[in-house]
Amino acid sequence: MNKFILTLALVLLTTSTVFAADKYSADYLKNHKHFAIMNPVAESFAARTIKSSLQKETGGKYDVKFEGYTLSSMKKGIFKDLEITGENVVSEGITIPYVHLKSLSDYNYVDYTKDPIEFKSDMKFQYDMLLSDESINTALKHSTYNAVLENINKVAYPMFMVKGVKTKILNNQLYVVTSYNFPIMPASKDKVFVVSSGFIVENGKIKASNIKLDSAYGNISLSKVANLLNLLNPLEFTLNILESKKCDANIENVNIVDNKIKIDGKIEVKRGE
Repeated sequence: MNKFILTLALVLLTTSTVFAADKYSADYLKNHKHFAIMNPVAESFAARTIKSSLQKETGGKYDVKFEGYTLSSMKKGIFKDLEITGENVVSEGITIPYVHLKSLSDYNYVDYTKDPIEFKSDMKFQYDMLLSDESINTALKHSTYNAVLENINKVAYPMFMVKGVKTKILNNQLYVVTSYNFPIMPASKDKVFVVSSGFIVENGKIKASNIKLDSAYGNISLSKVANLLNLLNPLEFTLNILESKKCDANIENVNIVDNKIKIDGKIEVKRGE
């Protein structure tokens, strides 16, 4: 009888431990084998749902790959991996020719029943994207860019006043075209200043580099031109318009590839308090 009671006690202890386990926790989902016969169906459904939602919100063409742990955890909004590739995506009125997003964290929890959705875990993604002339110039027409120009003109007065900025990518070079005039004795027609520039990334910020200036402008200090370009910040401004307030995007590399600006880095999403 004592042996029976001891055995029963061990069984009850083991059983209660199993039922007490949080089957939605990162530890449980990542460190246990799961019965996953329905996972492919659920994952395919989730991928189609995400794709449909993205197309409805931003247009464009998408490819979505989704991987979960268990059927019940996926229903709750927990997933292992998410990879999204989009073409001609429109965000904040700006067309992004290409964007790729892949999760780096292997436990991601989103409460999609909330409006707006609530992030229940910290998440990290690797991203890369392409920006075109159209992308940048559309951003520069945004009303908030006027504040950038106003701040520059406060410093530049009375020497000159910036009237507008646009860009042109040609032969894998970014040309920044700045129209300007003189506030004290204005010319009848705005003048144009054109400079080409490459990029470097310093402390997560895009800075002008390898600046080239036509000799017709005379002996102008390139450091002063670089300072002006960094104040005009057409790429930084475009990315700021696109960046969500709910996440922190870090820029790692900027290059020009096939006359498109290629930017890559990481995005971190913090869980809600």
